[in-house]
Amino acid sequence: MEWCGALFLPPRNSEDCSESHEQGPGTERLGWPGPPFIFTRNPTMTDDLKTGRPHEGSRRTFLRGLAGTAVAASFSDAFGLGGAGAPVGKQSSVLDLAATAEALSVTLYFQVLSHASFMLTPETADDLRGVLAAESHHLELLCSLGGRPLTASFALPARLLTDAGVFADTALKLEQISTSAYLGAAHQLAAAQPELAATMAQIAASEAQHLTLLSQLSGYGPFRDTLPAASFRQMADTAPALAPYLKVAGKGEVTPLPADADVRRVLGSRPVPRGEAFVQLYRPAPKR
Repeated sequence: MEWCGALFLPPRNSEDCSESHEQGPGTERLGWPGPPFIFTRNPTMTDDLKTGRPHEGSRRTFLRGLAGTAVAASFSDAFGLGGAGAPVGKQSSVLDLAATAEALSVTLYFQVLSHASFMLTPETADDLRGVLAAESHHLELLCSLGGRPLTASFALPARLLTDAGVFADTALKLEQISTSAYLGAAHQLAAAQPELAATMAQIAASEAQHLTLLSQLSGYGPFRDTLPAASFRQMADTAPALAPYLKVAGKGEVTPLPADADVRRVLGSRPVPRGEAFVQLYRPAPKR
């Protein structure tokens, strides 16, 4: 039986993968019968994934070139942040933007685990439930610190639930945005609120783990950059990258943030060890 990728169950016959089984260099010694594809049926894939030889240049371009993408929707106008975005150093704005990004991630993974028409291996589904559990915990933590999502409805890609490639691309983009966003938030809060800044760094580390997992599952291999990309100097700089996924009144289909009970249903009985936030472990000393 031919192996057809990390994300999916093997097809019923080998012809389902016949178009994409050109042997990539080095796969034999790793014990793979073919390149690390994520697709099983008629996927839309890049030339790199078709050949099984994703080169580092295109991978880095994909993972790093997200923040500067031009977007039609205006994040600032849609959410009343003004032309300059959230004020620098304002804790409530940082937490609100972070909570918005986490709510988007929760919605993405919940939708795929609940409604995707492509098949996930049991192992991959369990991995994605772990990611969903982490994103849900991040959102809960940020809300406990005073953050509130700026919207509870999101504009997810049209083929997210039917095209595995669209899901993989979207998840990689959002994890890269999140990792960089929390680095920017840590920098923004470091001087005035170091404990909260350290908490932002904690969440950035978790998002980087998700990025590595998604990179592996998507056929790019483990994330090999020595440092994650520092795309944003402060949290408000994430606006152009997040804007395409956020609801703008009257424009297109939107997907609501799932209720907590629905998230718990998807997670099932999977044990999820929860870490304690830096700001809760090391509370700031009272000001004199």
